[in-house]
Amino acid sequence: MSRRDRPRPPAGPSHAPRGRPGPKRPPHAPGRGRPGPRHGGDGAPGPRRGPEREPFPRRGPERDHGAPRRGPERPATPHRVFPELRVGPAGAPRPGEWLLTTRASAEQDLLEELFFRDAATAPRPAGEALVCARRLPEERGAVVAPAFARQGFPVQALVPPAEAAAAVVAALAQAAPAPVAFALDVFVPDTEALNRLAKPAAILRDELIAQVATRAPEWAALRQVNGRAARGENGLYAQVCLLGEAGAAVGVVPARDALSLAPGGRLRAHVAAAAPSRAAMKLEEAFAWADRAPGPGDLCADLGAAPGGWTFVLLEHRARVLAVDPANLAKELRDNRRVQHVKASAFDFAPEEPVDWLFCDMAWRPLEVAALLAKWARRGWARLLIANIKLPMKQRAAHLLRVLDILRDGGWTSLQARQLYHDRDEVTVAGAVV
Repeated sequence: MSRRDRPRPPAGPSHAPRGRPGPKRPPHAPGRGRPGPRHGGDGAPGPRRGPEREPFPRRGPERDHGAPRRGPERPATPHRVFPELRVGPAGAPRPGEWLLTTRASAEQDLLEELFFRDAATAPRPAGEALVCARRLPEERGAVVAPAFARQGFPVQALVPPAEAAAAVVAALAQAAPAPVAFALDVFVPDTEALNRLAKPAAILRDELIAQVATRAPEWAALRQVNGRAARGENGLYAQVCLLGEAGAAVGVVPARDALSLAPGGRLRAHVAAAAPSRAAMKLEEAFAWADRAPGPGDLCADLGAAPGGWTFVLLEHRARVLAVDPANLAKELRDNRRVQHVKASAFDFAPEEPVDWLFCDMAWRPLEVAALLAKWARRGWARLLIANIKLPMKQRAAHLLRVLDILRDGGWTSLQARQLYHDRDEVTVAGAVV
């Protein structure tokens, strides 16, 4: 039983009869309770506390670990005001709208993010793992890729699958006045009901490629093997989303502006069987999404490293790693000469020299992690960032936007955020310090 829960003794001396209160004592009588703020233990006036003395001394800059209310360097958490969510009526996508795919069960997160970022997007649900919007959100005069959207394109036609070839050719011609390089993908939303159409989607893609070659040979000669190759040629990315056995949405975007260059935004990463955890796949996918990765000899800090999934991937890229975690790394990583294991909390760690990359995959409160990462940018401890932010069960979009505000306030620029295919209730963030 805690002291707070214990019953208080009756007032008065210990020999007072039960039920009869003893004489009242003044609140600061000698020997009774805690001394008052201006009295000593014997009731006599005590020395006043001078202005230089504080009841809770502040931590100096050398003890600022980025946690809430620790040190003067941590920026105040932005109080972004989130209006009451308003969405349009649910229904099938319409030509002219953006069709966005998301992870099943993340539709509400995407709706909230779109509306909170830019209410003019007028988002609305379009089915399981699907959301429609008038356009992509804009912030500070620039178009922003939604974090909870895996893939998306403006719908140019809604047709039966048998008529998709003609719709693709028409969409390509509408997007470019003359034939240019392009790639074509067919996919289904990532739902239990529609994943059974994954094989028919792959068959339909082959059929569409053959039909495009017949209908528009001048375009077929410029077809690329995938979206990444089309982006390298500054070309187009044509997409067909099967909405079921009887319907498909068709759209084309410049490959450089595509939300993802993988069909449906599902980029499956592969790592060696020796990887200590599945977290290794998240980092490999993050490198493909961010289109950058450490080079040989780069110095990387891996916060929350144990058991070593991300450290394993960094070693595969021939980088040097400061693995920060109180727990042990996997046995196969402990003796690697390119790994220095620092058994400490990430909030207590400070590098002896600036690093090239900061990586973070910590199961911790998102705003506190954001404050820690902001401190690294503010102090010039790292140039590039990839972090996995764990989100709460509710208000994920609001938490993510606050995290991005904190990172931006700390000095991280070129911020991107995406709930990748291998992410669960989390979002991957990438940034740089200019």
